[in-house]
Amino acid sequence: MEDFIEYDSFLIVEKPQKIYQGFYKDGKPYNGYFSKGNVEFPRVDFYKDGIAKFQYSLDVYQMALGGDEVYESEEEDSYQMNEDDYNEYVKNKYRPRLNIKSVYKNGKIADGYEYEEMSSAIFSKKIENREIKELHIDVFAMHYYQRTSMILKEDTIIIESPSIAAEGEKFQTNLTRKDSYWNLRYTLNEEYIGSKYFVIGEETNKLPKNSMLFIYDKNDNTYGYGTSDFKDFLPTLNLIDLTNIFFDKPEIFKSQKIDMFFRDLVEASIIETKRKEGTSPKEPEIYRGYLITGDPVNIVTGIRFYEDDKSSYYEEYANGNSVKKEKIDIINFQKVFKNYLNKIRND
Repeated sequence: MEDFIEYDSFLIVEKPQKIYQGFYKDGKPYNGYFSKGNVEFPRVDFYKDGIAKFQYSLDVYQMALGGDEVYESEEEDSYQMNEDDYNEYVKNKYRPRLNIKSVYKNGKIADGYEYEEMSSAIFSKKIENREIKELHIDVFAMHYYQRTSMILKEDTIIIESPSIAAEGEKFQTNLTRKDSYWNLRYTLNEEYIGSKYFVIGEETNKLPKNSMLFIYDKNDNTYGYGTSDFKDFLPTLNLIDLTNIFFDKPEIFKSQKIDMFFRDLVEASIIETKRKEGTSPKEPEIYRGYLITGDPVNIVTGIRFYEDDKSSYYEEYANGNSVKKEKIDIINFQKVFKNYLNKIRND
């Protein structure tokens, strides 16, 4: 007789049973149900002939709200329960209801949810036909809980928090690609409050309008980061800090395909969430410019380094016009750039 294990601490909605059994062969799961989660977040794999077929789980958001503790016997009101029946009823009532079914193919989740846990957070990736379509980040702390969701819808990545919305504030950001840059558009209670920009390359005629931008080099490529509007909101509103991700790994923003970019962004977001408190990405060592653009797109004020095969120089702008132009190399421009920033900050 093969070794086996029994569970009565969870309920699989698709297969309601009082007891779930799993049978081992050569010390490995072979047939039946095998728990791989913990008391707080249970998950169960179903095996057939040594192959993982399905994973059963529950939604972390509903679990955090206590929504998994709702199973009740249909016969509860039909008769007066004796003590044994009542004890069985109580045990069933508080058993976690695993109502999400995920499908394995070749040992990996092909459709459904894939989870990653850390001490204070759970990452839930929703997978459709082997591609990531959603990421939900659930963060737990003493007297604190927040869910942040990243959802891919056609050519837009929607970032929002249902837990914040439940408290009466609907905060949402939409990330889309336009020409050579990504636009992260912020709304609060459906009112536009500002944008961030992640620029690829240094094509002046494709920069976002009415914005403040820093242009810099990293890993032998040129990138830009910018903002517009925001007023009093900027310091307080971040669900997933894409700014940190961009400064840390801007090369992922070069992707032309939204599904490939989303996959890379999901992994980078998990790394950012795991980042130890107090740490931050390194600032770029090579800056190429600081610009304020207008509408239509033109450089209103700022400083910018340019180079081609024959020469290199920098140019300063004020009131929409070029006011200074001098030859310089990129190394010596760094001192000029920092002096320029100190000057405008003190003016």
